[in-house]
Amino acid sequence: RNAIATQQAIERAAGEDAGMIFACNGTPTLHHGRFAAPDRHMLDAAIEALLGKDTPANGCVVVGTQTLEQSLDIDADVLITDLCPADVLLQRIGRLHRHTRDNRPDGYMQPRCIVLTPSDGDLSPLLSTSVNGLGTVYKDLRILEATRRLIHENPEWHIPEMNRSLVERATHPTALEAIVVELGDDWRDHANNVEGELIADTMTAGGVIVRRDKTFYGDNRDVIFGDMQQRIRTRLGDEGIEVEFQPPPKTPKSPFDASVSIEKLTIPAHLLRGQIADAAANAKPLEPITDAAGFRFSINGANFRYDRLGLRRLG
Repeated sequence: RNAIATQQAIERAAGEDAGMIFACNGTPTLHHGRFAAPDRHMLDAAIEALLGKDTPANGCVVVGTQTLEQSLDIDADVLITDLCPADVLLQRIGRLHRHTRDNRPDGYMQPRCIVLTPSDGDLSPLLSTSVNGLGTVYKDLRILEATRRLIHENPEWHIPEMNRSLVERATHPTALEAIVVELGDDWRDHANNVEGELIADTMTAGGVIVRRDKTFYGDNRDVIFGDMQQRIRTRLGDEGIEVEFQPPPKTPKSPFDASVSIEKLTIPAHLLRGQIADAAANAKPLEPITDAAGFRFSINGANFRYDRLGLRRLG
């Protein structure tokens, strides 16, 4: 949601320079995880073609989420990012000046990463609410606070030489405990909640471990041959549901290529607002309402739109 808002703000501000905004097949857009698989492939290819190793010098603004830091060989001149854990930040910085080149514009010959933090440096409000995704994407605010301090204490990083030190100083239990002791009871309550969730998640994972030292069938029956309604998820928590659209000619088209059909979409669990079980039970091929820019559809009373900005819930 915040990435889409940022994209829209940049488009409003660009004016005559709108050609500098990232586009896929001529359509301005951004990069995040709420695109259908065919569109995501097109976006990945477009990003790598624009910011790849052998790309000629050009000016371009790309807005994206954590998807940009994963498995893409891109090379940016400057990086602006929300505050995130040090190990994640290093991963993002890996997309900054990734390749040696001599055609960078004046003022960008040295890699520069701008990390956005609250103006007063106080992350305490995030203990009860989220700002710019900081309180939801990365739950352990102790790590964010430790990373924020590292940035202020060390405005110049030498990597990879400093990598281990940076990660340990932002994630080691001793460093996190020191922050809690300094900042007080609210941070102690937060630490207890974070560690409690970790214990619960570990217990959940422990229930679906395949015992390699036991027989495949006899001693792992409950794990491998579980209830047909049970699904072992690839990540903890609900991932959402996959919806299918009606077959041609009613199948909606990609906003980036009218010859490509969008047959399926995954709706994240949080967009269904606790209705995931009902939505999954009532799932059936959906008939979208299309327009020139994209399409709309409803499932279990919730309304969604999909277009060049990806999937989002309406209302």
